[in-house]
Amino acid sequence: MFGPGLHSIFKAMNGSSLRLVLCLAAALGLAGCSRGTDLPPSSAAGAGGEPQPGNFQLVTDIPIPSGATMDNDRSLILSDRDRWTGRVVMTLFNSANEVTAFYQQQMPNFGWQPMMSVTAETSVLTYVRGDRAATVQVERRTVYGSVVSVTVAPKQSESGGGYDAAPMPRPAPSGGVRAEPLAAPSSRR
Repeated sequence: MFGPGLHSIFKAMNGSSLRLVLCLAAALGLAGCSRGTDLPPSSAAGAGGEPQPGNFQLVTDIPIPSGATMDNDRSLILSDRDRWTGRVVMTLFNSANEVTAFYQQQMPNFGWQPMMSVTAETSVLTYVRGDRAATVQVERRTVYGSVVSVTVAPKQSESGGGYDAAPMPRPAPSGGVRAEPLAAPSSRR
């Protein structure tokens, strides 16, 4: 099981030294696995300003699936409750298809209007609510479950200077394919 060098080291240790080394290794292993914060599930009823007893939530205007764990290293929340900006990254044991369906169903219950959705290996859902936009990205995890990233920010204005309606289309890099907006056909000839 162990290489010849490790085997002789373990053989030379007395029982208490070996137990100490094994306990330290186990503690370090568990500390490496615990980089998240369990998030309490949210519901549309709780988002309407009603207190949620026993649950402290950093954000209240997006649905949080049951069993979600926030990835503290990849999440960034500026402000709190229902006027926050940033990204919440969560891991779940649910399949990516289940999580995508959950967000498609629940985001409108929180007042978010769907704008665009792409369901594929990595699903991307875009919503707007007032002067804010939200993007939900759902990816399959390598072993089991899914990773969800919800990014919320103020919408940009067409002038690019403030925050308002729709984002301004940007040209593709030179030499690349140029995508035109689908909203209105161009009158150029």
